Amino acid sequence: MKDFLFIHGWAFSSKVFEGLPGLKVDLPAHGANIENYRGFDSLLWSIARRIPDQSHVVGWSLGGSLALLLALRFPYKVRNLLLIGTTPFFGGAWHKKNIRAFKAKVKREGVDFFRKRAYGRDFRDRFAEKEGLRLLDDYVNLDLRSLLPFVKKKVLIVHGMADEVVPPAEALKLRSLLKDSKLIFLPGGHYPFGNEKGLFLKVLKVCRDL
Repeated sequence: MKDFLFIHGWAFSSKVFEGLPGLKVDLPAHGANIENYRGFDSLLWSIARRIPDQSHVVGWSLGGSLALLLALRFPYKVRNLLLIGTTPFFGGAWHKKNIRAFKAKVKREGVDFFRKRAYGRDFRDRFAEKEGLRLLDDYVNLDLRSLLPFVKKKVLIVHGMADEVVPPAEALKLRSLLKDSKLIFLPGGHYPFGNEKGLFLKVLKVCRDL
């Protein structure tokens, strides 16, 4: 299972996937990646250069959106996709005033409150706020709905029924837009595996066998 690539969510790092087999990347301004964020095009090129062809690509939240873009821009790099807590359009899942309030709270308090809400427990790793918020702005405005019917890969969608970051209805939208996809709801939150790495490994095996 070494042919897996893992892309983490916003304000986190590859540490969320510790102990799982495969290659993990840190997004700009996150974890060990000290590069400035230069837009999604540059980010996708950077990821594509690092991974072997026909990788199983796993994306959580923002990472799921990037996994979909990777499949569209570099289809030879992607064998299939596992999308966790992913939405086709984050900016459409929440009212603009809620997003403004969230960004204001991050600037005021930092990201720890969000990390605990999204991950279900404390998380510690580097996050460069200024660059990270630029990435968040692009994510909020990233609308994949018109592009998803052109994804020619098998897709496994996993979503927590108690997800407070990306509403479960977004998983149904994603499923309807991806022609060759399957959807599994789990009882957890935005990171629906909690501490159960065994469950995550079982889901990876399902993805590998798509």
